[in-house]
Amino acid sequence: MLTRISAQPHDFYPGSLRNEQRRAESGPSRGPRHLHHAAVDHRTPIIYTIIPVDALRFATYSPDHDNIRPTLQLRTGNDKAPKMVRIAKALGLVILSVVVLILSLISYVSLRKDSLFSSNKYYPGGPRIMFHAGFRSQFAMNFLDPSFIPLTNALNEELQGKPYKWKFNRTAFHQQRKEIFSYINIPNNFSLIKNSVRVGQLMHFDYSSHKYVFSISNNFKSLLPDTSPILNKHYSTCAVVGNSGILTGSHCGPEIDHADFVFRCNFAPTEVYSKDVGKKTNLTTFNPSILERYYNNLLTIQDRNNFFLNLKKLEGAILWIPAFFLHTSATVTRTLVDFFVEHKGQLKVELAWPGNIMHDVNKYWKTKNLSPKRLSTGILMYTLASAMCDEIHLYGFWPFGWDPNTGKELPYHYYDKKGTKFTTKWQETHQLPSEFKLLYKLHREGVTKLSLTHCT
Repeated sequence: MLTRISAQPHDFYPGSLRNEQRRAESGPSRGPRHLHHAAVDHRTPIIYTIIPVDALRFATYSPDHDNIRPTLQLRTGNDKAPKMVRIAKALGLVILSVVVLILSLISYVSLRKDSLFSSNKYYPGGPRIMFHAGFRSQFAMNFLDPSFIPLTNALNEELQGKPYKWKFNRTAFHQQRKEIFSYINIPNNFSLIKNSVRVGQLMHFDYSSHKYVFSISNNFKSLLPDTSPILNKHYSTCAVVGNSGILTGSHCGPEIDHADFVFRCNFAPTEVYSKDVGKKTNLTTFNPSILERYYNNLLTIQDRNNFFLNLKKLEGAILWIPAFFLHTSATVTRTLVDFFVEHKGQLKVELAWPGNIMHDVNKYWKTKNLSPKRLSTGILMYTLASAMCDEIHLYGFWPFGWDPNTGKELPYHYYDKKGTKFTTKWQETHQLPSEFKLLYKLHREGVTKLSLTHCT
């Protein structure tokens, strides 16, 4: 109950101020002890508080020597109840009030955002689905950021097939490439090469304390390329494929495979999902933690065989291994190095081991107001592609838990097991909605093409 209490003396209890003064002169009140005292000053005309109806049993003034200080006294339970129990009740009321306020705010924002998908052709319940899926998804959608509203309106028009049609802006693309190159020379920093390191050299990690180091071994150096794998390489059109669940049922496989060069992220599987994500892979990233997560650190013969067979499918592709991002990758990297040395000559995968490149990459994106704890692999691949490609198309870049075309719930990755719920663990390190917002802005400017609808 939302109760409005006027801070006028005669409003608190039947009787005038003069009667209260008489009570004060006659001695202290013999009424029951009270849980909560909310001081009311004459300069504070109105107090709003949320209390149960039966809690407002009486209100009176308490004398304070010669001065009468108006005090609102609320009775919330049995006089004989322990003090801690009554305090707990009061705290419970406060917490309940805050929860109700938050729920009301989320519900209101959800309803307001329904206009994002107002067409009959497209499902209008995306925001509601996110509301039921969990509050974190709601906030991940950046619903409370007013600057996102014009962007979603433009996105809504595009999803509905309104007059807007994407057109490549070659001038704007070359301008961005020039800006990126002013911060980092991508071909020269794409990978360490044999001549750039020495055995025993200590490497540091981009996202870890400077105290952590990795010593370059003979085996590690033997796996480095002689020259940068992308030096003097140039491609007309490139597809950068993220791993979002939006690719499920997209039928974008043939369109992706049609690109001259295909970037993929984190060794994502393609075989079972080729209809939606394509088969072609020219480069895939491989975070060393993948070895831990999916291949049990190669501890069994079966794990090693599975890893070997999956690498065989990448014949001719570049395996881009960011071993120097986090110190937690050090042990796994050594396991990976031993495996590649053991199978040298048996795999036709071109290895690339980037050094400490993230400082410069982060500096560039910071100029675009993007400064997360760590950039996502997807936007990092877009950065690399800008050095090799004349035109870039993005697929699977949608960090939200529902499909903008159908309104159905989506998994975080297209390859997640059926029934897997959308996760927002990435919020600890990434700013995926902010990245999406920036990429969609580039899409509208014709710098890159961002595919969100199903491919024909």
